[in-house]
Amino acid sequence: MTQIASTPVATRARAPTRRPRARVLTRAGMRADTVQAMGDRVLVLADKAESQTKGGLFLAGGSGGASGPGSSVTGRVASVGADAKGVAVGDRVLINGFAGTEVEFEDGEKGKFVNSSDVLAVLS
Repeated sequence: MTQIASTPVATRARAPTRRPRARVLTRAGMRADTVQAMGDRVLVLADKAESQTKGGLFLAGGSGGASGPGSSVTGRVASVGADAKGVAVGDRVLINGFAGTEVEFEDGEKGKFVNSSDVLAVLS
């Protein structure tokens, strides 16, 4: 009987797997009306995403976040820092959807802290 010498098989080192980049979401155990933005930051509470058109058609998706290049979000300003200019509490604004830090408050309401320069327009 012929014996075959076993040679160690070279194992290739695996490259570390990359995890998909997750959206940053901070869960804050507080209410949106008690938070004060600092510096030139603005707290914008996102408008509720519409899931149905006026004609009765249901919209696909429902992710509620920004999607695609150039996405923007509308919302209501809940808090304004001392150095922020051009916006006031209660204004409806259009902001860059990819800017800022997302937060979720204890009542489930979602918002973003953005720099005042990320506010694209004040809506009337």
